[in-house]
Amino acid sequence: MAGSYLVRPLGVEQIAQAYPLVSFFDPTLTQEQWSDYAGALIAHVGAGKDHSIITVQSTQGAIYGLSVYWVRPDLRQGRILEIENFVVVDITGNRKAAVVLLRALEDLARRSECNCITLGLLNPQMRKWLREPNNPAMDVFRAAGFRGEQLRLRKCFAAAVT
Repeated sequence: MAGSYLVRPLGVEQIAQAYPLVSFFDPTLTQEQWSDYAGALIAHVGAGKDHSIITVQSTQGAIYGLSVYWVRPDLRQGRILEIENFVVVDITGNRKAAVVLLRALEDLARRSECNCITLGLLNPQMRKWLREPNNPAMDVFRAAGFRGEQLRLRKCFAAAVT
């Protein structure tokens, strides 16, 4: 790999390829559960779609990270980009893949006229990392402006209601 990453939607043909990444963070998930879930989310691609799975990949198509997102209304914040199942494995140790994926999601939120991004911490390991104040795994999120909110992280833009 030349050190660069590409951000792409997860294709149907890549669902099985992404399973080892997902199962690394949640070994209780079966390949069938993942395939059903991912297949349902990425079906019906087209204009006006408010949910999908976004990936960060090498130029050769190796998947280093993925996240599920929804654009939805929020009572207090207007439109938000809701992120779940944020999964990144960065073998270089520089966390670049995570930064690239977070930036892509923030760009998507801005293009979708969202006021905030919420990041669900459903993974038990991520919740544990959040409780550790000096954990480098969470530094990527802190550096990107996310703050803890019970079991969610939220980042709002300047125009958002607080």
